[in-house]
Amino acid sequence: MKKYIKYCLMAGMFSFTFASCSLLGPIDDIHPENVLDDETVITDARSAAIAVNGIYDGWRSKSSIYNAMFLRTGVMQSSTVSGARSFMNGDIQDNNVIVEETYIYLYYIINQANSVLKALDKDVKGLSAEDNLNYQKEAKFNRAMANFMLLRLYGEFWSLDSQYGIVLNDEPVRDNVSKKRSTVRECYTAILSDLSEAETLPVKLTSSGMRAMYYGNGLSAEALKAKVLLSMGDFDMAYQTADEVITKCKDQGIVLEPVYGDIFSSFQSTDLLFYPYTMNTQQTVAGYRYDWSAGAGSTLKKIAALYPEDTRYKWAFDAEHMVSSYRMNKYQMDDNVDKVPGNSLYMLRLSEMYLVKAEAAVRKTSPDLGAAREALRPITDRAGFAADFVDKIADKDMLMAVFCQKYLELFGENFEDWFDMVRYNKLDGVDWVKMGYVSAWTKLILPIPRAAIAGNDLLVQNP
Repeated sequence: MKKYIKYCLMAGMFSFTFASCSLLGPIDDIHPENVLDDETVITDARSAAIAVNGIYDGWRSKSSIYNAMFLRTGVMQSSTVSGARSFMNGDIQDNNVIVEETYIYLYYIINQANSVLKALDKDVKGLSAEDNLNYQKEAKFNRAMANFMLLRLYGEFWSLDSQYGIVLNDEPVRDNVSKKRSTVRECYTAILSDLSEAETLPVKLTSSGMRAMYYGNGLSAEALKAKVLLSMGDFDMAYQTADEVITKCKDQGIVLEPVYGDIFSSFQSTDLLFYPYTMNTQQTVAGYRYDWSAGAGSTLKKIAALYPEDTRYKWAFDAEHMVSSYRMNKYQMDDNVDKVPGNSLYMLRLSEMYLVKAEAAVRKTSPDLGAAREALRPITDRAGFAADFVDKIADKDMLMAVFCQKYLELFGENFEDWFDMVRYNKLDGVDWVKMGYVSAWTKLILPIPRAAIAGNDLLVQNP
């Protein structure tokens, strides 16, 4: 843990470093200082806004986990990123640079959030009680998302009875204090607790009156909650929550983007429920992380081949419209592409709620295959499938159909494909190696970084 803390402190000077102004840009005309001291970071309304924006800025931290995980799921064919190749064959060691880097940056976000929460636990000059409370809810939303990602990457997230959760921190980390891992059940409880408070967050608007979905809000918190419930196996509540998100979105005029490709051409797509903000093509969040020069990976090609009518894969790898070194169309990065003001990590989308609802409908206590088909239909209709496609799916094939549609909908976005593979293996015994979808089925989760183990005598390694 000593090294982990050292890296956090070097990167953040205790808790708050804002090297980039692009997150803030046109949002609220805030121009952050380079470093704000941990004890006095929040002294008034302006510094409170800066500090909260700094939490979101943490999601923009460069991490090669994207290249690595997309190799593992067969979305990408190859990568030159150091440490990435070991993900393809499952030979991932505890000193892997990607394993350590990802662990650090996720805990850095948590530390940012915890520092904001501690600083806001008082009256702040010029900051209304309502704004103070909403800032706290935003911090908890980000903490929940970071903890959820940590749990699924480094913990046995599929088993509530597992002792291999993650280390939960609800206070800023300033000193090296040994702390044991929480159980998986305890981790889910903490995540859901944070999200329950964030569910009442209003949707922020830009100065022009557009929805600013690069901030956490009640819809994104509830969408994340649906994913959490699905991951922990509470399928009845996952179904109910995903359905509620869809309904609430409709009530606010937020509906599925009619054309799939338009999701990724504008920050104002109604399909986007949360994504880190970027304002220009030079300072992209994701574009520089993905090297698609080798084209799509074998698993993506296999699944796409099952559905020749699917337009999503064809659009993403349409060479005629690709720019900048054969870059997959979800992440265009070119100064001359007017329609793409930059790109982002697509962390929560409305489309996924339909897919969560579909899977949960099949798995819940009283399975509802009709509801599963109706949840899946808007996704397949937009993707170019025949109107009766979902009606022709055999009952026994529904789960695999949902998996494939989710893979094709979200590939190259947020590694949901891998987490689904793990869940389907644990729940249904699906052998992805035998099916040719995964080259090696060894480590289902990443090892805890060696540096973290060395600095924390209570932190045990994954089995």
